[in-house]
Amino acid sequence: MMSNSDNEGRAIGALLLIVTIAIAIGSGILAWNWIDPHSFWGGIKFLIVWGVLSSIGFFIAMGLMSLFK
Repeated sequence: MMSNSDNEGRAIGALLLIVTIAIAIGSGILAWNWIDPHSFWGGIKFLIVWGVLSSIGFFIAMGLMSLFK
C-alpha cells in the first residue's frame, strides 16, 4: 500500500515534467518569432536565444518549485 507522501512525490514529479516541456516549447516558439531565422547565422542566433530563454525559464521554475517543497 502506498503512502500519501509517495503520491505527492509523483504529483510533483509529473508537474515538473509538464512544466519542463512547456518551458522548452514556449521558449522555442518565442525565440523563433523573435529571431525569425532565414539564414545559417539566423539559425545560430535562434539556438543561442532559445538556450538563454530556456535557462531563464528553468531557473524561475526551480525557484517557484522550491517554494512549494
